[in-house]
Amino acid sequence: MTSKEKILSIKQHFAEIYKCGADTWDANENVFIESQIMFFRVNTFGKNAVMFANKQIIEWLSKTFKFTPMEEILDTDNRYLINEKLRTFGKKLSGEEMWYLHLMPDTKAAKPTGYTYKLYDEDSMKELHAVAKNQDAYSVFTHALEEDGEYMLALAAYDNDLLVSVASCEVDEGVEWRAIGVDTLAGYGGRGLAAYLVKELALETEKRGKIPCYTTWSANLASTKVALSAGFRPVWMSHYAENL
Repeated sequence: MTSKEKILSIKQHFAEIYKCGADTWDANENVFIESQIMFFRVNTFGKNAVMFANKQIIEWLSKTFKFTPMEEILDTDNRYLINEKLRTFGKKLSGEEMWYLHLMPDTKAAKPTGYTYKLYDEDSMKELHAVAKNQDAYSVFTHALEEDGEYMLALAAYDNDLLVSVASCEVDEGVEWRAIGVDTLAGYGGRGLAAYLVKELALETEKRGKIPCYTTWSANLASTKVALSAGFRPVWMSHYAENL
């Protein structure tokens, strides 16, 4: 699948959820769509801002931000305006979600030596869960492993018998993309483990016909470096409303 096809697939996924056209994110102006399923969400693929919002605030959003450049909508002052409006309805603005796609498959991530690696699929995932339970690792690998999580794939790095880093992507029926999460044990960071695991897991995910994604936020520079080193590039970002 080409880079353009990957990006189009994500837009088509959003279009299906929000009942709009996949070309909504290619318009030359900001777009405001009344939503029955979400109080507020704004996302952008870099050209315009698309806001999905409850009928209680959609008109206000349109009047306030119709002509505001996309890159300024979530700047400090405008972010404050949105947050204050949401608070009148018992909501607040969520943290930033920056989403990356594996658009540079030829990028190489060096394989750290001195470790053993094991790939787990849905049939063998119980083995990884057993290791995590025995090592009391769920509190450490919070982005890559959940005790009740269902995973399509996971790639783990071991220092002898110690699980030191793991990347995984969860099962998500009916969706073409898979979000990759990765964690590394304290004391093992900075050795290239995360980038290597994410890269290899992305390639394995694509072999299975799915689109690997990676999410972080702009202030998390270590995570951003992992994404870039593994051949991921930023494609879209989102903010949404959550309860106070």
